[in-house]
Amino acid sequence: MRDSLTFDCYGTLLDTSPLYDFIGNVAQNHGLSSQKAIYVFSSYEDRLMYGHDFMPYEKLLKEVLAYCDMEMNSDIFAKKYDDVIKIHRDFKPFPDVLPALRQLKQKGYELLVLSNSTHAFMKWHMEKLENLLDDSFVAEDAKCYKPTLSFFQQAEEKFLIKEKKHCHIAKGYWWDMVPAKKLGWNKIWVNRTGLLQGRESEQPYITVSDLLELPQL
Repeated sequence: MRDSLTFDCYGTLLDTSPLYDFIGNVAQNHGLSSQKAIYVFSSYEDRLMYGHDFMPYEKLLKEVLAYCDMEMNSDIFAKKYDDVIKIHRDFKPFPDVLPALRQLKQKGYELLVLSNSTHAFMKWHMEKLENLLDDSFVAEDAKCYKPTLSFFQQAEEKFLIKEKKHCHIAKGYWWDMVPAKKLGWNKIWVNRTGLLQGRESEQPYITVSDLLELPQL
């Protein structure tokens, strides 16, 4: 049985900044605060993931855009739904990701992704990641979003994580490092934003600045 590496997707493998740039630009182009629009979008995305009954991510995005219009006193964001879906489809890997995944693949690791996403989105993402990943587990499977512990427990069962050497790798601290600690997983924090440190509560973990450091560990 191969050693297994699980990865977060958004912010770890794929750069999601074009989405927030787009929301900000839509606001700015209509004389609205780009900073407020990005805050409202992010805030309602979290509220609908964690304070609402589960809904598929595509539907959640549509609801978020409607809330953006409400909060911004506008009628522009809901009309941008198709653009937002296209932006998700076109998310690109960070420059370090593909070289690192190729090296890890050559070393014989099983490469898996755990994502607050859907199968449709993941099909696009896998293509952008050159199909280097062996399998995925998404919110659509779990019927909940990370960091809900059930998401990780279901992934643990699907991929037989307890039966093999395994490490979880993610940029998201609250979304990934915290639940991974609760389950006793080995973990690596990808500190892309250059924070001084994580919390002692989630130790032990290794910190890297990007994925190119992984093959050397």
